[in-house]
Amino acid sequence: MSKPSPQKPRVLLGVTGSIAAYKAVELTQKLKPFAEVRPVLTHAGSRLVPEKALAKASGFPVWTSLFEGATPIPPGTPGGSHPLAVVPHIEYAKSADLVLVAPASADFLAKLALGLADDLLSTLCLYATCPLWVAPAMNVKMWNHPAVVQNREILGKRGLRFLGPYSGHLACGEVGDGRFAEPSEIAFQAQSYLNHRGQWRGRKVLVTAGPTQEPIDPVRMITNRSSGKMGYALAQAALNRGAEVTLVTGPTRLIPPPVARLVQVETADEMHREVLRRLSASDVVVMAAAVSDYRITQASPIKIKKRKGGVTLRLEKNPDILADVLRRKKTLQTVVGFAAETDRLEENALAKWKRKPCDLLVANRVGKGGRGFDSDLNELLVFSLKHKRPIRFKKDLKSRLAEKILDLV
Repeated sequence: MSKPSPQKPRVLLGVTGSIAAYKAVELTQKLKPFAEVRPVLTHAGSRLVPEKALAKASGFPVWTSLFEGATPIPPGTPGGSHPLAVVPHIEYAKSADLVLVAPASADFLAKLALGLADDLLSTLCLYATCPLWVAPAMNVKMWNHPAVVQNREILGKRGLRFLGPYSGHLACGEVGDGRFAEPSEIAFQAQSYLNHRGQWRGRKVLVTAGPTQEPIDPVRMITNRSSGKMGYALAQAALNRGAEVTLVTGPTRLIPPPVARLVQVETADEMHREVLRRLSASDVVVMAAAVSDYRITQASPIKIKKRKGGVTLRLEKNPDILADVLRRKKTLQTVVGFAAETDRLEENALAKWKRKPCDLLVANRVGKGGRGFDSDLNELLVFSLKHKRPIRFKKDLKSRLAEKILDLV
């Protein structure tokens, strides 16, 4: 077994009884070049991945028992005067830089939500003061079960970070949300956090994300296909660097990252008001939301009934949030704008950038054949005041692209 490497950050890797547990060996191998990895295996996890495989991949013994190495307290010992030897695990948790549970089962999410501590991993999760991340993996019906949804909401509000799950083909043969994030992506996020933490400490970052919704009547609205994934990835990337992040978000189905301030809005007017209210206190402003350009001139207070001959809706322009931000921009502020185009991407994005010369303009193709809306992937063209030619980022996960964008910032 390897000796501890104090120069490397320390990661506690929890492995639970999810069908994706076999990928923990690959994940350990991806983490090991930049971190000291200490595996913690639950009883259910041990039925799916061999201890020896995890030990060989990490170079350290696998912890499985809460009482492993414990010294019984002699009868009659006064309280507080006997040093228990269970503490090797606890001592390590004190100095861990990250606790990563990957994969995390529905059962383990429930334990975390309730604060249960009936085994070694759940106890360490309660004890550790460093960030706690989970990479869930389960059947789509389990992921969308009301109990799991409620547990996710509870954990999100506590600041726990979710890596995935992604949508796709599942081990059970079904298709949908619940797919384990790729080990290379989890390792990338861990490395980004461990390498960049504190880099932006003291900086205040304002991010907008998601779509806006403009009411037509109490049951109908004008909106768009934005999922909010790019904006949420940018907010998380700024958190990785230690920034104080405010996220102004339209309606999405995503779990918000543990930002300092979460501001939920629906309409473009509401987003406009909340952004301008917080603009002067921000060092970096990232305008990733897909804001509706138009709204109904007069929304109906009651449901519009079906009529012969159809219905005419009169539209008016919404406020241009990016333009107003640029008009109020201070010298030392950095503003990142976004452009979603269905055709002539470079030409249309360049025209927008000339009208609204933000420090960076990030453009992507959407619609048929596009990669932007409601996808985990994107392909970007970035215009920068510091570069003569646009920068092209090939198709990649939005979480990785978010890091690249912030590198340019």
